[in-house]
Amino acid sequence: MKNFGKLGALALVLVGMMFASCTKNDDNTIVLIGEELYIDDILTVIPDTLKPAFNSFFGAIPDGPVPPDIEGSYVVDPKQRISTNVSDWPLTVVEPNVYLKFTDQNNGVVTMDLNEATEQMTDTVFVRGAGKDFSVYFVENKSYDLPFLGQTYRVRVKRGIIMKGTVVSNGLANFAIASIIMEAEDNSQGLLDQYAPGSFFVYRDGDSMAENFEW
Repeated sequence: MKNFGKLGALALVLVGMMFASCTKNDDNTIVLIGEELYIDDILTVIPDTLKPAFNSFFGAIPDGPVPPDIEGSYVVDPKQRISTNVSDWPLTVVEPNVYLKFTDQNNGVVTMDLNEATEQMTDTVFVRGAGKDFSVYFVENKSYDLPFLGQTYRVRVKRGIIMKGTVVSNGLANFAIASIIMEAEDNSQGLLDQYAPGSFFVYRDGDSMAENFEW
């Protein structure tokens, strides 16, 4: 890292845009890249030496062509940081609640509405699983302008998002979220520090239960 000031400017934006507004045909569009090796495509960017650490905190990812019905509204309260391979990403931070709504589940896809602080998105994402266990996942390409030291730079980040849990009567048990940087670039010619591909960030609901919540 070049210095904390540069990293801090970018980190504040990256943390805030983990889930950012997504509409079709703009720079903030979720890209569905197909089911074959889909989660493997996301996880491949994590260095082999760090995969055991990721797996130990995120755990097994439910898979299978017949996921449970996850339709409903839920709240992740609080959203707690659990693990990362980024040295100066403090795990003591409790982030704003995440509100989720899943509808129109069919043939391995589901419509997801997400509301987190000032960020909202609605789009179709993949769902897999078996029994009561499920995983939801997608790839997000996010482009935005970042002012820094009197200049404005164009930043692009491609990240994979994986959610998982177990459907129970009062919500989604053992609910966890992983955010994994797949690509990152900008036009600052090295003035900005980017999280490197393979950087991962793992979150859990504070009591491991994303409760049913109408919003």
